[in-house]
Amino acid sequence: MHNHHLLNVLKTFSRKEMTRFTEFSLSPYHHKHEATQALVSYLDKCFPEFPQRLCDRKMIWKKLFPKDDFDQSKVALLFTYAWRLCENFLIEEQLAKNQQREQWLLIALRERRQWAIYERQLKKSKKALNNTSHRDTDYYRQVMALAEEANEFYTVWEPRAQDQSLVEKEHALDQYYVLEKLRDAVQLQMRRQILQDDYSARLLEGVLEELRLNPEAYSKAPAVQVYYQLYQMIDQPSLSAYQAALMIFQQNESRFQTHELTAIYNYLQNFCIARINRNELPFLRELFGLYNAQLARELLHEGGYLIEWHYKNIVTAALRLGELEWVDHFIETQKEALAPASAENAYRFNKAAYCHAVGEFGKVLELLTQVEYSDLRYNLGAKALLLRTYYELDEFEALHALVESFRQYLQRNRLLADSRRSGYYHLFRLTRRLAKLRAQYSYMDIDQAVQRLAKIKEDMKQTDSIFNRAWLERKLEELEQSRSRVG
Repeated sequence: MHNHHLLNVLKTFSRKEMTRFTEFSLSPYHHKHEATQALVSYLDKCFPEFPQRLCDRKMIWKKLFPKDDFDQSKVALLFTYAWRLCENFLIEEQLAKNQQREQWLLIALRERRQWAIYERQLKKSKKALNNTSHRDTDYYRQVMALAEEANEFYTVWEPRAQDQSLVEKEHALDQYYVLEKLRDAVQLQMRRQILQDDYSARLLEGVLEELRLNPEAYSKAPAVQVYYQLYQMIDQPSLSAYQAALMIFQQNESRFQTHELTAIYNYLQNFCIARINRNELPFLRELFGLYNAQLARELLHEGGYLIEWHYKNIVTAALRLGELEWVDHFIETQKEALAPASAENAYRFNKAAYCHAVGEFGKVLELLTQVEYSDLRYNLGAKALLLRTYYELDEFEALHALVESFRQYLQRNRLLADSRRSGYYHLFRLTRRLAKLRAQYSYMDIDQAVQRLAKIKEDMKQTDSIFNRAWLERKLEELEQSRSRVG
């Protein structure tokens, strides 16, 4: 039973969740089958590892029915019952967090015609909703549901009363529909860029026209304004839309829930990264600012830990900006914020990148030998860092061997996206050409050296996708400036 889906789900529980599930199963309101309750109580003692020797069918039977002969079909049946109980528990846990609970209470009170209690609860629910800070699709969905329920009440109890509930519902519906269409449109645009698929967003043009013709109707809906600008930013792409989206977003961050904040920051980051990839380097500072804003709000964390790839991306951006002192402090202090399982590996890789930036090339090689390359991103990043280090140390034979092995690696690895394959391929190809020229530069004819240097420079200019382009351009410029010493 060790691989049973019940155990796989229970392994994801926290200690608090496992305790609640056990209490749930022992409640006769939810379940009265004593053998199933005994199984859940036993599994609670096996939490969280659920070792195989304790979760074997025969061991479970021995613990639950020590006086009876083993019956495999009965064990299987108990696990089926326990799994159904687990399903109901998961549903109850989600219902407990559902924002419509108070509206369900209102429906129950209305159906029982408890009008006095109903009206008090309706006022309480409206006040609580108005006091929430966020103004996203969840908010408008709740406003619609509450207004619809209030309209049902007045239709039954006071059909001739002056009531604006239906008008409120329609207004919230407009806001909800427009916002949801924009959110979906932004996601579809992002998918189109990544997957090159053709997504058709029906009725979107009507929403965009509505926003162009009636901007005042949505002036108090910051989420609508932000997503409208984000759509323009991705669709155009538009720098002014990026700036407008960022400004409105920063002024209204309290209006968004955490998952929405993370999504919007990601859209803004992707815009900056696309500009950086087109060699618009001022966007490095912009990207760095977005990362710092998220760090301050712990939006780059998952399960309480800083995600290692955000750690890496922040270091990369800061190094390119020359923020060496800041990077050193960040690498050391944020190491403890990483998940224990990945902390050492992430630390060594990023420390190696820092050592390369400050010219401590021997430490780079030492640190890279301690990095585990199980993840493709570390593997590629480490090879590129090793390439640049060999170049700096004039280790040309090692560099040429690395380029050749990397060429074979690219041929074998078909999972790498074409854009990344191209970016790394051109970095390694051009670095080898530059290294070969550098090795011969001191005794080469000046005219020949200048001619070969110009060809590499032109090649770089004509190549769109080159990773570490700024470093490569800097090395080329250094070699170009040293030509006066040739001959």
